[in-house]
Amino acid sequence: MTGISLTATLADRGFDLALAVPTGSVTAVVGPNGAGKTTLLHLVAGLTRPDTGEVRIGDRLVAGPGVWVPTHRRRVALLTQRPALFPHLDALANVMFGPLATGSDRAAARVRALAELDAVGCGGLASRRPAELSGGQAQRVAIARALATEPDVVLLDEPLAGLDIAVAADQRHLLAARLRGRTALLVTHEVLDIWTIADQVAVVADGRLVESGDASLLLTRPRTEFLARLVGTNLVPGSAVADDTLELAPGVLLRGLADPDQPLVAGSSGLASVAPSAIALHLADPGGSPRNVLGCLVTGLEPRGQVVRVHLELAGHAVAADLTPQAVAELGLRPGTPVRASVKATQVHLYGR
Repeated sequence: MTGISLTATLADRGFDLALAVPTGSVTAVVGPNGAGKTTLLHLVAGLTRPDTGEVRIGDRLVAGPGVWVPTHRRRVALLTQRPALFPHLDALANVMFGPLATGSDRAAARVRALAELDAVGCGGLASRRPAELSGGQAQRVAIARALATEPDVVLLDEPLAGLDIAVAADQRHLLAARLRGRTALLVTHEVLDIWTIADQVAVVADGRLVESGDASLLLTRPRTEFLARLVGTNLVPGSAVADDTLELAPGVLLRGLADPDQPLVAGSSGLASVAPSAIALHLADPGGSPRNVLGCLVTGLEPRGQVVRVHLELAGHAVAADLTPQAVAELGLRPGTPVRASVKATQVHLYGR
């Protein structure tokens, strides 16, 4: 198995990104639409040539000054949300295609393809053509085909998009098992994909890498607004005035629990993470003794199934609270309504930057 090292620019796309993927790591690539996630995959796959910089797969330089290794010689597999199986070939022949194309004889390719089909639970579908497969089955065959050549790197561009919830859940666990120990880049918009499949996260925005690191660490302590929204939390920056207090704006203090592994340092910048479900809204100061009661302005209402997400402006920062429809109606909330937001200090997580 091998890692990936990339430092590349594309002037016409505003892309200027450096990324190192550890050997045997599945790195989830996330970011807004148009951020450059697919461009990153295409640079590694050899579908896009960088203006400057280089791309390495393990010890091999595959793109750089005077060097260009074509896609078919990079030992890279690319899997997208469309299985793109050959319609005139059955499942077995589809999976055999890669080993045959890379020099295996038919007997060895058949053994390899059958093993990969068995590994994805499709051994009994070997004689079926793509038109006879369900969407989930076709994607499983596509996974088998991608891995049948023993690629050095696996690139996945939203492979679970378009599948229904139950099928996507099965595929997610299948990918987690089949990618274990392999070097892979996984473009996704789903936090469940990250939790289940990936061990690293790379956040891309405007063609640049803005945050990267261990998945479990970044998902619990996001440093960018995009990643915070993805994991369903509010992320508010401020300046530390004590080891348990963040000043969001002059005179606006938020108290919470300091992260022991990443504590606040007085006078330095810090972040507060608060779940939308932890915030209660009131039209006047509430009774009791919540340590945090802050003035906010309602900026929008967004129905989300059994709750309404109330978008707020807090000291110049965008935050959100999840309320029941009944609570929204009783408070008479609408854009422009001033409210008091209360949250217990035990539900505010503070960490230094």
